[in-house]
Amino acid sequence: MKNLARYVLSITLSVILVFSAIPSVVVHADNNQALQGAGKHPISKTPEGWYDLREVLLMFLENSFKNKEEVKAEYEKLTRLDGDILLGTDTQHKEIKSVNINDTMNFTGTLKVDVIKKAVGMITPGVGAYAKLEGVSSRFVAEFVIPDGMIYSKILTKDNVKLKNAKDIFEVTDVKVEGQKVTVMMEFVDPALKKANKENKPYIVRDLNNALNKVGGQLEITIPGIKFDKTKVKAGDVLTVKGALSGNYKMKRLVTAHYDPRMKTLRNEYLKDPSKVEKFKDVMPAEYQEYQNQVKNLTKAVGDIQKLADEVKALRDEFNKFVADNREVIDRYLNNDPYDKTLYENYSDEKNFKFPTDEPFKMMTERLYNRYYQHDGHSDMDYGNKAANRPAKAYSLYGEINLLGNNIAKVPKLYKYWSRNISDEQKTKDKPVIDKLEEMSKRASEFGTTDKGRLYELGSREFETRDAIVDIYIDGFALQELLTNPQYGGIKYENASDYSKIFIGWDAVQSEAGRDSVLENDANADKKAIQLTVKVTEDKTKTPGKITNKKSPRTGDETNLTLYAAGILVALGGAIALTSIKRRKTR
Repeated sequence: MKNLARYVLSITLSVILVFSAIPSVVVHADNNQALQGAGKHPISKTPEGWYDLREVLLMFLENSFKNKEEVKAEYEKLTRLDGDILLGTDTQHKEIKSVNINDTMNFTGTLKVDVIKKAVGMITPGVGAYAKLEGVSSRFVAEFVIPDGMIYSKILTKDNVKLKNAKDIFEVTDVKVEGQKVTVMMEFVDPALKKANKENKPYIVRDLNNALNKVGGQLEITIPGIKFDKTKVKAGDVLTVKGALSGNYKMKRLVTAHYDPRMKTLRNEYLKDPSKVEKFKDVMPAEYQEYQNQVKNLTKAVGDIQKLADEVKALRDEFNKFVADNREVIDRYLNNDPYDKTLYENYSDEKNFKFPTDEPFKMMTERLYNRYYQHDGHSDMDYGNKAANRPAKAYSLYGEINLLGNNIAKVPKLYKYWSRNISDEQKTKDKPVIDKLEEMSKRASEFGTTDKGRLYELGSREFETRDAIVDIYIDGFALQELLTNPQYGGIKYENASDYSKIFIGWDAVQSEAGRDSVLENDANADKKAIQLTVKVTEDKTKTPGKITNKKSPRTGDETNLTLYAAGILVALGGAIALTSIKRRKTR
């Protein structure tokens, strides 16, 4: 179950974060070397005194996977950033790109940031959506080095170096050109963070996740206006542009707020009166829509549980009638039981078969989910005490299924193992009754109380939807009330867990899908190098059969075309002037 797994993740991450006070040398006592993926660029190196989130990731993965190879593979995924350099939209993966010597080029550096979003987002389950973040920052640096033979044809600034897919969450804050190298700085500028700082309100994990979710899967930074230096290159020359992309995420302080009692109070108000959440329809449309989806899922899950309960009840009634109609045969085998010569009686509780399908929220508010699994102190069933005339009793649908299954299966088992005093001839006569009971027993087993059964599947589905609704109530609607409603005065952070100086950095490597064809074809090349290679051509290659915009072909030397045109205009002007003079003389 997804939500159950999330709870496990929450506990694990919370425990891991406690270890943030333990030096990394203790965590990796067998390996004092730096973690694989540790920063190489100044911006990606873990500052002294800061805790590296890669330790957290590694520890979590080691507890999530038994296989070391799986741990390694997943760790590499979470700490690897794929980067590339494009010429326009061309990754230049299949072949070297030919470029006319007179062309102006735009180079685009790409960075796949899904990994960053996942790694940073992983802290959310462990600390809660309304944990307070202080000193949050994130910075990325893109470096482009053009070869000797290329020049920047314009002055590069943060206004003409374009950042794409950042959705106002990141922006270019600085552009620096040093010789052939241009360095572009991109920084985290979430408007929600600016607003929180301005209004002196907390910036919370939910805000951070919302910001990260707005960012596209791939950031693109474009360097415009690059040309060939015609004094240094000629047709046939091959030139390579190199790049480097690095980044980090830093958080000076994180303060949890798990136990603000008002969250539970507000949640219970919504549960008692779901109409109260209507006010969030326009305020939080995404959360509201997700809430509506989960309500539908809950209604469907409860309805399916009701259908199962109806089937269980029908089988119980069928079994009881069958026993009454075949009492003689059934008692024959019960009398040969050395331990108990009766079936369970009066174990049914009719309420265990009633679920509020028309009002699914009662499933939550009245704890009716206990009708299939008990969590309130009762066992699922009480087998009773026949000597004391205390009948068996089921406290849940789970208990009903188990008692019913045991009851149906008892006589067929006696038929096989404990009927020593019954003749084979009599057994043959009784077999139709036994066959029917075995058929009922098979049906009862299909109701399923194991992890592969129907009850488990339906119970898991209902739990997931119910849990999702509760999460939306607390992490969404209740949180919104605490943040915006003056009567609450904000979120309480007293007696909260406090973690400081958390850092994670990345250095991008060449995307395999966009690898420079030169690297792809060179067995000795560094396949992780981010680069793009172009070949200089004198004339643009024409596509065969392509219709050009030229009306007619040009031949001959066109260098004096302008002079010829000027001469013709002068001659025409002279002719017109002479004609005018002659007309005047004639008059």
